Amino acid sequence: MNLESLTFGEFVVLVIVIIEVIIVLVTLFALIFLRRRAINREERYDGARRELSEAMPDLSGTPEQHTAAMAKARAVVDRLGHDHARRLLTELAEFVSIEHAEPLAELFVATGMVDSSISSATARPWERLRVVREARALNDPADLLRGLVKDDAPDVRISAFEAMCALGRADEALVSLREIARDGRLSRMRAVDSLASTEPLPLRQLVNLAEHEDAELRLMTVGALGRAGARDAIDTIIAAITDEDVEVRIEALRALKELEDTSALRACLQALKDEFWEVRSVAVGTCATLGGPGAAADIARMLDDPAEWVRHNASLALGKCGPAGMAALREAAARGNENASSALAEHRLTTEGS
Repeated sequence: MNLESLTFGEFVVLVIVIIEVIIVLVTLFALIFLRRRAINREERYDGARRELSEAMPDLSGTPEQHTAAMAKARAVVDRLGHDHARRLLTELAEFVSIEHAEPLAELFVATGMVDSSISSATARPWERLRVVREARALNDPADLLRGLVKDDAPDVRISAFEAMCALGRADEALVSLREIARDGRLSRMRAVDSLASTEPLPLRQLVNLAEHEDAELRLMTVGALGRAGARDAIDTIIAAITDEDVEVRIEALRALKELEDTSALRACLQALKDEFWEVRSVAVGTCATLGGPGAAADIARMLDDPAEWVRHNASLALGKCGPAGMAALREAAARGNENASSALAEHRLTTEGS
């Protein structure tokens, strides 16, 4: 190429092309460098994970084994870097029991990472959520959950509540239950599930809350007692069948169905007369579970209920009441009750299929 024969415009175009090629090459090399750096970082992280995992038995071993393994673990953590070490210890602790996580919590404190958690506990919401995760995995070494369960952010508050329940500290977490009750249906469901699975269950406090003036709190309490199988609270749940709030009455009937305590049958039969069809609709199923054939006659009367959904559920419930229930269904079907006919057909298909 003869540069002397180029016009000024052609020369400018050539320079621009060369600059663009250089930019592309520099960008390509930069991407390769960053990619290689990220791979190396992940390899170091995976290597540290393997070393700490191998050291776990010795960390929980004899005092001599523990001391040697702790020194090795500290060297691994120091080599990995502060932020990645926090993440790794949390991940490892999530896959072991609280007892086996104690050495990891000790390492977390000894290497100063607990100070970072304390700082993050007052930072942005996503950082506070990270603190909750660390506290749940490592048995809350800095006792931060006590404050985070009363956090202004709903996501942080319910996450801290779940963490405290998982650590067996539900009695302390109850201080935020009233706020969680106002945070929406999803938060309430998460709280109920956490309370139902916690050990020990704060039975006395929950029984007291079942009489609280706030209907949402009563609803959550009755639901938690039922799902936890708290038979010692059966009288409290039975009393909730006549609660002034419709949702609480429904939750009480569902709880009694899960408990399968026949002493509640009489109260459940009374619920068949509730003014709200939603309550009657749930009551028929609970009565069938608790009363069996003995409840068939009462449930059969619900086949003539004004509400379609009650009639439908009553027909399904009769199918679970044995021969007495089937006889009531056949009689109703002969009178032209479509729900009874459908239930008989479904029962026949199920029986023949099995």
